Amino acid sequence: MVTLVDTSGFPVGLDIDYEGVDEVAAIQALTVEAHAFANSFRWLPPIEKLKLAFGVGPILGLFLMRFAPGGKPEDRERWVVVGDLPSMHFETDDTPTPALALRLYCAIAQDWAENVLEGRDLSDSYPVDATPTAEHARMLLDRIEFIRTELIPLAH
Repeated sequence: MVTLVDTSGFPVGLDIDYEGVDEVAAIQALTVEAHAFANSFRWLPPIEKLKLAFGVGPILGLFLMRFAPGGKPEDRERWVVVGDLPSMHFETDDTPTPALALRLYCAIAQDWAENVLEGRDLSDSYPVDATPTAEHARMLLDRIEFIRTELIPLAH
């Protein structure tokens, strides 16, 4: 039996404990961005819901995308990451918590950045939507370091 990600600890609505309207607006903008990114792909079955798992607007939003019943049970959900960094979606199989999902995001992004810096083939890397330049790779590595040191501890 496939176990879905437990969403009981996720933020609920926009009554999250933010300090002001700007923070709420930033999370709303991340939500819009996540919906646009997720809907830019054709999913079968279709998306049932996209739920905020962790967010620090406008830097990063981590969402759990759950699909309508009908497909393979093991393909029922995916993580979606958006913000001031390359957007990605990936499986939840080995990442049942927001902190683990962010760690996986960092590993996937680091793989791309290191391959770019080393001039290696990117065909086995996640297709990051950025020109594969050293400048973009270094910028991404800086963001990854920030996520690892500042955001992942908050996602526990």
